[in-house]
Amino acid sequence: MRLSEISGVAGIAVQRDGDFQTLGFVSDSYRNLLVFLEDSRFLGALRQNPAVSAVVTTGELAGTVPPDLALAVSPEPRAAFARVHNELALRGFYWEDFPTAIDPTAKVHPTAWIAERNVRIGAATDIQPNATVLERCVVGEGVVVGAGAVLGGVGFQTVRSTQPMIEMNHAGGLFVKDRVRILPGAVVATGMFRRGSSISEDCRIGSNAFVSHAVQLGMRVFVGHGAVINGNVTVGADSWIGPGAIVSQSLQIGEKACVSLGSVVIRHVTAGTRVSGNFAVPHRRLLRTLAALDPGTDE
Repeated sequence: MRLSEISGVAGIAVQRDGDFQTLGFVSDSYRNLLVFLEDSRFLGALRQNPAVSAVVTTGELAGTVPPDLALAVSPEPRAAFARVHNELALRGFYWEDFPTAIDPTAKVHPTAWIAERNVRIGAATDIQPNATVLERCVVGEGVVVGAGAVLGGVGFQTVRSTQPMIEMNHAGGLFVKDRVRILPGAVVATGMFRRGSSISEDCRIGSNAFVSHAVQLGMRVFVGHGAVINGNVTVGADSWIGPGAIVSQSLQIGEKACVSLGSVVIRHVTAGTRVSGNFAVPHRRLLRTLAALDPGTDE
């Protein structure tokens, strides 16, 4: 699609026309991205991201955008971007609809609710009482969706503007692979853009946990009760996210990493590392700090 094709959607003025394949944020790595830029602090990230092909920005910042990128201007780039995204979501830009299909061997409790389109449920999967499977969810074989759990929920993606606030549609999918167990009350969101959320084989998601848009959980990841994983986080295989932990957006948690219970993670976590605390640091460093404050603390 070209910028000129969406110029009438949100009143943007195209200065350099060009193609884009999907929408995303400046930190995303999808190919041929249309992004917005409303603050010069993110110019460095924009210039360093080879995936970006088109930008919506302010008139004041337009001259700082690299000349090889397609360019449009708006007084409110973020709001214009959100309106374009929502319009394209309605047009089926991100997803092609299909009738819901449930394997005959799957078990769906009478009180569960399954959307009438855009859902696939694989063989021997168990959808328990009051569970909800919303549109754009593809569920594999042998999956257990606990009582009251929600697949296909949404996270916060609200755009403030001078007009009423804009809720950005979660237009991507959710792909739950084989043998995943999602405990009662957990919520797993779909993707925001073309990239879906993905829960790999043999993952476990605890009760009342929330897994936000475009999160990628590797194989055998365990997410503890009440944990929150914010958008665009990648968690490597065999990692553990402890109960009540919070992982900030757009982070990478390496394979076999451990995030201790109640930790608040705001930086990438390397493979095999255990982090603890608020804000989280390597676990033994935290223990040494605590020991220095209280000589009676044991490692």
